[in-house]
Amino acid sequence: MPANYQVELISKTIAVLEALRDHPEGMTLQELTAQTGQVKSSIHRVLRSLIYHGYIEQDFQGGAYRLGIQFLVLANALRRGLSLVELARPHSRALMETFDESTYIAVLRGGRGIFVDVQETLRDLRLVGPLGALVHFHATAAGKIMAAFFPKARQQALLRALQSAPITARTLATRAQVEEEWERVRQLGYAVNDEETIVGAIFLAAPLFDASRTICGSVSIGLPKPRYSASLGERIAAELMACCRRISEALRAASYVHQNGFHDERARNADRGIRQPEPPEPGDRKEGG
Repeated sequence: MPANYQVELISKTIAVLEALRDHPEGMTLQELTAQTGQVKSSIHRVLRSLIYHGYIEQDFQGGAYRLGIQFLVLANALRRGLSLVELARPHSRALMETFDESTYIAVLRGGRGIFVDVQETLRDLRLVGPLGALVHFHATAAGKIMAAFFPKARQQALLRALQSAPITARTLATRAQVEEEWERVRQLGYAVNDEETIVGAIFLAAPLFDASRTICGSVSIGLPKPRYSASLGERIAAELMACCRRISEALRAASYVHQNGFHDERARNADRGIRQPEPPEPGDRKEGG
């Protein structure tokens, strides 16, 4: 990261926290000073602020500093946020084993799609998992299948922000093309990324819905184009949609409601007497689809 993008105080705080992370028994002020290379007075100010907010604990004045209980609160919130992945991973792994091709889980966070899990095939020629990467709602299979079930206002905002420069020669480049593709994908129940982000690679994805039947993520499978065929694509699409139906059923059974901002919009619409249509089951096909 460029130096001008760093906030010095935050960098100092992180250095202190990482040092304490590696010493669960605690560290004295002198030890922290030696470990981080910071001046004692600067570290002391950081520690006192963290103690005030519950992120650092000290049994007595002059005693060792340890990570505080507040980090458990944060970790528990993160664990709850990853419960979708915990429920989906066994199904994603089974899909990988069925076709011996890599599978990916993407989830919505703050309205953005992020790849959060990958089950990689052990084949010599395979696609590397993009963990932490953002999806492209107009190009990736994972992104297109999620965007197909977004509220209309969110779709329009994405279309307005669409960049004209394509990722590859096959990337959809116009708003009309993307909007038409979202509608087609919604009717099919799955999406295809045919060399639209990586030349020589093809991906298929199906949607995940939470307990409120709101789109919350996707599962996709990717393979090198030379191993792909139309008949294999049909088999993958069918298995993929069945896999996502099972995951969505598990999410409903667990009463899992994903926090991505769209539920608030549903609630506001309900208060105003506006009924938002329910998404079809993945794989349901409308007339004309």
